[in-house]
Formats: sequence, structure tokens, C-alpha cells
Amino acid sequence: MLLYPDVVLPCMPEVPRDEIGRRVFQLKQQRSVEQAIAIIRTTLGEKWMSVTEEDLSALRLVLEELWIQTDRTKWKNYSFSRLTFNDVQLMIRIGHSRMRDMMSKKEALQQINQILGSTAT
Repeated sequence: MLLYPDVVLPCMPEVPRDEIGRRVFQLKQQRSVEQAIAIIRTTLGEKWMSVTEEDLSALRLVLEELWIQTDRTKWKNYSFSRLTFNDVQLMIRIGHSRMRDMMSKKEALQQINQILGSTAT
């Protein structure tokens, strides 16, 4: 039984399946990267306070690029809690280099993989 039979609700616009797929991919990427950053932030404790918004953007950039290029199993094996403050600072510097187009994506990913590879479980 309809409560309001005279009310016409607007129809939702059709959204192409590929657009939904892209959005789901983006959401998974963002969630994974934010979880990694939360682990890093917790691990670093008070040292995290020295990370600026610009540094955070640089770190987020390299983690997003890495997430896209990395197999999900490999990503899950990275132990972000084992990163040292120096590791994170190096990742941030790599991110700044990427933001300024001073380093190729390939080179940056190799370096980030090397850093995180030493933490893999």
C-alpha cells in the first residue's frame, strides 16, 4: 500500500557501469591509502606532528600511485607500522619530487617499493 499515491519521486539518473566501477576503484584506493597513513601516524606518535599538510599530500600521492601499480596481496603484506621516521621522511621527499616532476613515476615507485619491501611480512 502506498502512503502517498499522488507523490511522484524524481528518478535517479542512469549511471554507466564503468563510471560506477571507476568510483568503486577510487573509494578502495582512498580507503587503503588513508588506512596506511593512519597506521604510519600512530606508529610515529609525536614525530608525526612535524609532518606538514604539504608533506602529507606528497606522502598520499606516492601511496596512491603505489596502490594503483601494486598487486593487492603485496599491498596487504606491507607493514606500514614498521616504517621508521627516516623511512617516512624519505617517502615524503620522493613525493615532493613527484609533485615537482623532478622524478619519474617509475623511479619513485621503485624507491618506495624498496623502502616498503623491507617491511613486508
